[in-house]
Amino acid sequence: MTDFKITHNDSLHEMLGQFKNQLGFNQIEIGPLGTPLTIEFYEKWLADGHYGSMHYLKDHLITKKDPQALAPELKSVISIAQSYFPTVIPTLEKNPARVALYAQNNDYHHWLKEKLVLVIAELQKQFPGEVFLPFVDSGPVLERNWAYQNSLGWFGKNTCILHPLHGSLFFVAEILTSLPADANRLELVPDFCGKCQKCIDICPTGALVKPKEMKADLCISYLTIEAKTVAPIELREKIGDWFFGCDLCQTVCPWNEKVFRKLELPATHQTSTDFILNLNGTERSELVEYFRWLLTASHNQIQKKLLGSALARAGAKGLKRNALIVIGNRQLKELKTEVEDLEINEFAELKLWTLKSIN
Repeated sequence: MTDFKITHNDSLHEMLGQFKNQLGFNQIEIGPLGTPLTIEFYEKWLADGHYGSMHYLKDHLITKKDPQALAPELKSVISIAQSYFPTVIPTLEKNPARVALYAQNNDYHHWLKEKLVLVIAELQKQFPGEVFLPFVDSGPVLERNWAYQNSLGWFGKNTCILHPLHGSLFFVAEILTSLPADANRLELVPDFCGKCQKCIDICPTGALVKPKEMKADLCISYLTIEAKTVAPIELREKIGDWFFGCDLCQTVCPWNEKVFRKLELPATHQTSTDFILNLNGTERSELVEYFRWLLTASHNQIQKKLLGSALARAGAKGLKRNALIVIGNRQLKELKTEVEDLEINEFAELKLWTLKSIN
């Protein structure tokens, strides 16, 4: 990003094209801001209680329904799609546990936000006095709705935004702005899922209760990242060996299979649709040692090691919880002592479950 240079005598749309090319975005589009097209679906989803313990989603409803509540002068939203690949900032140390693809990188909340700050700095030079508010999965904004309305893709049956060229393997971010946008310039991307429901069929916990609708408290990503409590007993075996997040509904998608082939990614565990991965001896040993360190390390040691990593979202306690479930499902008997010695009161029942599973 050190060579980032923008021509300022161009139009707004030409500038957006420069941002796309120089900052490596998949797409960047601007469209009018107003009542989200999907707000009624979102309100029903909340009313059905499908948000788990993420009460902030309900608390932010007013602002999500009326984005101008953030600032009355806002008129438009610039939506941005940023591919997971190639890894922009490689994590220095590969994690031997099964981790969602997006988390193989340093935390996107930080480096993608830095790109948005660069975009805003250039836009402010061209349009002084205008308002620009950046968000990267960090504010009361219906991000996928605006990505959909700004033609970044359609809503897949796995609830992700899908694009014919990029699949769903990309981050979404946006900049709300007081700049005007042409209401008739963009057309919605048609839904190309057709009769396919591979994502629904592969979900171990049945979190995709119907096409385009997820019950969050059944989702493995929710259970291993957002949830602060221990997964119910009936869901633990279904988590399999997922330590942080889950990609099954994405890796099975035909549109993402095309992305994997196009990028010529090697066949790795990260793109596998196996319920539990088949590890060789070395991989198993590395996993055991990683969990041994995790269960015996202090919370401060874990936080220090994970600084800047997406895994920090779950917190030290959440990662230890996740490790106990994977240890049980993988029957890692080598870690019996470390499990027995773990002293976290909330995990007393989970410890017994893990010990029973490995025995």
